[in-house]
Amino acid sequence: MFSSPRIAPRRATASLLVVPAALLVLAGCATAPASDTDSGARADRAHGDDPGSSWAYSGAEGPEHWGGLSDAFGTCSSGSEQSPVDLPAARHGSALDLTAGGPVTGQTADNGHTVQFTAEDGAETRIGGDALQLVQMHFHAGSEHTVDGEAAAAEFHFVHADAEGGLTVVGVLADRGGHNTAYDSYIAGATATADAARKSTVDVGAMLPESRSYSTYAGSLTTPPCSEGVRWIVLEDRVELGSDQLADLEAAHDHNARPVQPLGERTVTNDLR
Repeated sequence: MFSSPRIAPRRATASLLVVPAALLVLAGCATAPASDTDSGARADRAHGDDPGSSWAYSGAEGPEHWGGLSDAFGTCSSGSEQSPVDLPAARHGSALDLTAGGPVTGQTADNGHTVQFTAEDGAETRIGGDALQLVQMHFHAGSEHTVDGEAAAAEFHFVHADAEGGLTVVGVLADRGGHNTAYDSYIAGATATADAARKSTVDVGAMLPESRSYSTYAGSLTTPPCSEGVRWIVLEDRVELGSDQLADLEAAHDHNARPVQPLGERTVTNDLR
């Protein structure tokens, strides 16, 4: 994912999370269903949301102000490896070595900033030979990452953690097109009431594009506290979603995307090694 060796020494780790050693999660500020309170709490801390601090995507609590909203959010303004970034045009290098374990069951709920799927324990995905746990996924509309300055209609983040707490996010850009049945169960959560959680199924393998060339770089969480050390993998090819599916997402949250951040001294590559 980077031109230099993998960033494990700098990656966001279990210090961001309150989790059992066997499972680490990254999520938004989800409201946990009563039957899964512990998992919900773990998810809150992993995505970086501080439940005691308020933030938004516009106005006085918008992205340009995040760093000053809380002492815990300082990295949002002072960090040097922030996400998202503007990516180069597709170079169609080697395909991402990713093997998903099939459909994963969990809870989908509107958390106030996005619609978040929180996976049940044991949802393994192997990326580049590493055994990772899928811990959550969520969306942004339009996309957070841009390609040559252009945003896509939406972006999905499949968030994974390794046994030491290192975070890897697989980003998938979506364009308006044909109806995509692989996303139906997840998007159904967008039509639920904001304080309700519903059982959903996510199949990572089915939800990714067939071609899996990718860009990779060292970045951060895209929400407060914007912790760095996150390994980003953004697939170059896109999925299509039907107009009805995008409308459901946008009705739940539109313009919930952090603006692109300076790339600085980082290099975007297509090599995980």
